[in-house]
Amino acid sequence: MTAPEYLLFSLPIAWLIYRFRKVDNGFWSWVMPRKIWFHRSHVLDLKLFIIGRLLGFFNVFGRLSLTSVVAVGVASLVGQSDGAVVSPIILTVLLWLAADFASYCSHRIHHQIHLLWPLHAVHHSAQVLTPFTAYRQHPLVLVSSLVINSSLIGLFQGLLIGVLDPGTMIVTIAGINALFVLANFAMANFHHSHLWISFGPLFEHLVISPAQHQVHHSTNPKHFNKNYGHTLAVWDWVFGTLYIIESEEKITLGVEDASKDKNRENDLVYNLTYPLVQMRSRLFPKRNDK
Repeated sequence: MTAPEYLLFSLPIAWLIYRFRKVDNGFWSWVMPRKIWFHRSHVLDLKLFIIGRLLGFFNVFGRLSLTSVVAVGVASLVGQSDGAVVSPIILTVLLWLAADFASYCSHRIHHQIHLLWPLHAVHHSAQVLTPFTAYRQHPLVLVSSLVINSSLIGLFQGLLIGVLDPGTMIVTIAGINALFVLANFAMANFHHSHLWISFGPLFEHLVISPAQHQVHHSTNPKHFNKNYGHTLAVWDWVFGTLYIIESEEKITLGVEDASKDKNRENDLVYNLTYPLVQMRSRLFPKRNDK
């Protein structure tokens, strides 16, 4: 996700891109076009943002505490010595890699587990992208994502710490986890925006660009199940889900769902209840009478 406070850090970068591209219209109309920021889809983003903010403390506290508990538990099981095997810098880099891989796994799970997709589909139903689209999440995703992502990060952290530095204290682990949370908040603003920013084929094998994440939101079948990575593209590359940008593409955003009421697709209550109806039907499918 992102945080509104980090928009202040994103604006100078956006201004540099604006100047480099020599855009004709004014900066504010370029970076915050009315047709996007006043779109009904963005209004729904803001409503879900408020709900997410109300639950935000639970989400952040849960991530820090659950990840730390799992990490400490696993580290105590696999720790074999009292001395550190690697330097703190190398260990920190390895922990960051593990956390990013856990984010890839969690994101892919929400796409490919039949029961969880209706919840994550709320995020993908956005018809326009702004930094607030990162908050376009069904409240239950806060729970599923917290459990899956935090448990995976805790598992990987525990394995690394237990093998490479068993003496690491729980306070240190919690501090590292806080750093990961803040880093995740800071990196998503351009991923959820209308600005097409590609890093080129070489770097997009290593790092997920905003354009690559916009492709991830596309309704084009050739873009389905691509670019799950949060920061690094390496995991997508290794597991065959990477989509490289060759040139700027015209993308249609949203989720094509024939059973969804198009007149209510940006209604808050409908977006909170419709996924639950879908999940119930998947848990208890109706059998056709013979």
